[in-house]
Amino acid sequence: MFPSPRVERVSPGHLVAIATGPDGTDVVVWRWYDAVVLGTEHDGSVRLWEPAHGDVIARRRASYEKQDPGSRAYASAGLPGAEWWVAGRVCGAPHSADVELEHVDALYTENNLWPAVFDSNT
Repeated sequence: MFPSPRVERVSPGHLVAIATGPDGTDVVVWRWYDAVVLGTEHDGSVRLWEPAHGDVIARRRASYEKQDPGSRAYASAGLPGAEWWVAGRVCGAPHSADVELEHVDALYTENNLWPAVFDSNT
């Protein structure tokens, strides 16, 4: 369905969601990119720049508050409804990040992806 954000694909600046399997193994299941806000499009979407992907147009999550160009926000790709999403602003404390964890959980649950995540790591 989409590439798994394996540990080797995680770079400094990424925010990751980690799930713990039944055997206690931790697995990276999602990542958010630290992206620079370039501006807002006429349709309300947000133009971002992310080092690995360049310029992208992202649909706004409910947690996104308009930001000035040059500020930083978390962006993700792969969730239903848009190619790219922009969530809350990048903050210093990962546990304070305003990102769509519930949507990631729903994607994995509704598509029965959890077993495959943990089976591939045994």
